[in-house]
Order: sequence, then structure tokens, then C-alpha cells
Amino acid sequence: MKGESASTADAALQHVFAATSPAARQAVHDLVRDHTPALVAAFYAHFTEHAEAGGFLADAATTDRLHASLARWLGELFPATPPAPTRLVEAQRHIGRFHARAGISVALVSEGVSLIQRALIQALGTRTLDHDLFTDAVIYIVGTLSGAMGLISFTYWRHRERTAAADTAYRLFALNQDLSREGETQKAALMAWSYDVLRTICAARTSDTPRPAGLARSEFGLWVTHKVGLLFDGTAIVPHLTGLIARIDQDRLPAIMRAVTAGDDMSAPLAALHADVTEIMNSLDMLFRSSRNGGDAADPLTRVLNRRFLPSIMSYELRVANQTGRPLAVLFLDVDHFKHVNDTHGHAGGDAVLRAVARVVEESCRPSDMVFRYGGEEFLIVLGDTDGTRMAQAAERLRRQVEATAVTMPDGTTCRMTVSIGAALYSGHPDYEYLLRRADAALYRAKKKGRNRTEIAEAEPLVVA
Repeated sequence: MKGESASTADAALQHVFAATSPAARQAVHDLVRDHTPALVAAFYAHFTEHAEAGGFLADAATTDRLHASLARWLGELFPATPPAPTRLVEAQRHIGRFHARAGISVALVSEGVSLIQRALIQALGTRTLDHDLFTDAVIYIVGTLSGAMGLISFTYWRHRERTAAADTAYRLFALNQDLSREGETQKAALMAWSYDVLRTICAARTSDTPRPAGLARSEFGLWVTHKVGLLFDGTAIVPHLTGLIARIDQDRLPAIMRAVTAGDDMSAPLAALHADVTEIMNSLDMLFRSSRNGGDAADPLTRVLNRRFLPSIMSYELRVANQTGRPLAVLFLDVDHFKHVNDTHGHAGGDAVLRAVARVVEESCRPSDMVFRYGGEEFLIVLGDTDGTRMAQAAERLRRQVEATAVTMPDGTTCRMTVSIGAALYSGHPDYEYLLRRADAALYRAKKKGRNRTEIAEAEPLVVA
């Protein structure tokens, strides 16, 4: 289906409804209505225990919403009267995009559709239908589900291809613009962490002395996870660096503290720590030397990331959050009364404001954070390893710093701006769009309540559409 055109996929599904008799359509509609609860229960019972799919259904609240979505999909796919073609086709495309964003393979989708098809035909066999009506109903079930699967598959692969292209462009951009400069800064951060460890050890006197802070959650460790991990995902350098960091936190630091507590000679554990830190430094040097320049794909005005990189980065961040159990947050930031700035100072003045806001945001964020120009005067900040408390603190810090910034306009005058911010914490939903919608809804509340404020998204995610 990957090579088919969208119009062919649309036509295949619409043809099924046009060729089906009203009697067969009504019979299948009644069947689906009566068996939907059992179908949904069997579907999720199967996939909850599935080796590949089980991880996507670990969150109970998300699974409950998906139950309702599957029931609604079955009802819309097998109505008593011919459905509106445009709405039905778009619903299948939505499912394809959802699974692509969530990283759920199209093979799993196909397996689920096959399971439903078998269950429906088996249930149909228990009904009292004459031979011709039974045959028409079976053809209708198979044709409808096959047509829907075709549209889902087509949209899935199309989305994945576009995401792959954006991912490649982002990696080229970041390798050219950010990595070498940030790398030198982060090497200094690694050395600073090492010195902090030594100071902690020198100050240690008793067994209740605090253990040195781990490397994985340090500024350097977060940079490796969220920047190096994204740029070089799938290469040997990522597991090599994360393995060294884990060994330092799980083996080297505990060994040092045991020696401190026991009053033993620390030369051997300190030498092992030094060797691992040196190996990390050498690996980074090799990484920077092997990097190649790529095309400049930043937003041309603000120099922050283009929105087209969002699918690649959000999919990666959700995967990191799920694999590590660390929290993830996003902030939507909108410049207040931006139209008034354009009306008063012209578009050149508006551009000056956007550049200034982008600069403040970037300077306020950690190296591991991702900053996007989302559209117009709106920015999106993705905060890895950030819980609800730190998310709210980061949002308020940004808001205050923008408010305190004087922007020099093209005519030499100065202008002060404020921003409204909507913040949301990742709740486990596999589609990052729902996280963004919650943050966007919070931003809308912030603007409605008077602007120049931060609003936190509701704890309960939006219902799946």
C-alpha cells in the first residue's frame, strides 16, 4: 500500500459502501452494535499481553480512552446508512498519523484489524441469515476493514517518510550549528562535575555523608541523553557513552564512597573513575571530528529550531521518557499583544521582538532543552527530565525574564514585552500531539485570564478524538 496514491486508497473504501446492499449493511451494523463491548475487551486483552504492544498500554487511563476510541471507530466504520465519505476517510488517516507519531508499527495495526475481522465473521456465523445475505455481509466486513487498513497504512508510511526526512535535516542542522560549540561547553561541565565529586570526597568524614551527585542527571548527562542521543540515535556512540555514564553512577561512585566510609585506600576506585571520564572525553573528541557540516535549517528569523523537526524530536523524547521513567514537560509561550507591536512599530519592530524573545528563551534554557518557533509569535520549549515543580519554575522564570527585557526597536526606541505560557506534563499518552494540545489549552487559559501569566494544564489528558 505504501506506493499507492491517496486517491486510490480513498476510492477503495468508498467503493465497498457503494457496492453493499442495505440489508447486508444493516445486518453488519446490528452485529457490530451487539458485539462491540466483547470485541473491544478481546482486542485489548490480546494486546495487553503482547510482547511488542504491551508497553504502549501500561498506562491505565490511556488504555481506557483507547477502549472508547476503538468502540467509536467500529460504529463509524459500520453504520446503518452510508457514511459521509470525506469524514470516514479522514478518520482512517488520523489513525495512521496517530500510530506513526506514537511509534506503533503498522504490523501491529494490521494484526489488530485481522483480529477484529475474524471475530466479526465468527459472530456473523451465529446469526440466522440466508446464504446470499451471509455472503454479502462477509464481503462487506472484509472489504471495509481492508479498505480502512489500506488508508491507515498509506498514511502511516507517508508520515514516517516525512518524519525521516525532517529527522535527517535536523541532524545535519544540529551537527553544523550546535554540537561542536555545545560539546566544548559540556566537556567543561563534565570536568566541573568531576571536581565536585573530588570536593565531596575530601569533605567526607562519616557514613552519612551525602553521596556525590550522579552523572546521568547532571547537566552533562542530560545533554548526552537529549542531544547526543537524538542526533546519533541508532549508532554505537550512544550506548557507549550512556554505558560509561551508567558505570560511573552504579559502580565507580559507590566504590569510592565505600572506601571513604571504611577509611580504605581510594587510589584504585579514583583511578577507575578518572579512566571512565577520560574515555568519555576521548569519545566526544572523536565524535566532533567525525561530524560533517550540513545545511542550515533553523528558523531564519529567530535561529531556533524549525517546527518541522518537531515529530522527530517529540517521538524521541517520549521514547526516552518511557524507557527511563523520567518526567517530560512542554511549554507553549506566546508573545502578548504582538499585533499591537506590528501596528505600532511595523514588521521590522515585530521581528526585533521575536528575536529578543527567542534569545531570552535560549539563554534561560538548559543545553538539553529544545526550543522551537512554533508559528508566528508562538514558541515551544521541550524540557526533558523535568517534573511538575521544575516545569512551573522554568515557566515563571521565562515569563519574568522576558518581562524584564528591554527590546531596542529599529527607530531606536525601546519596548517591553510580556508573554503568556501554557505548561503540560507528559502523562503517558503515546501520541505527543495530546501533550501539545494540553499545553495549548493551558496557554489559551493564560491569555483569557489576562495574559502575562503561566497556566498549568489539567492533570487529565484530552479525550482521544
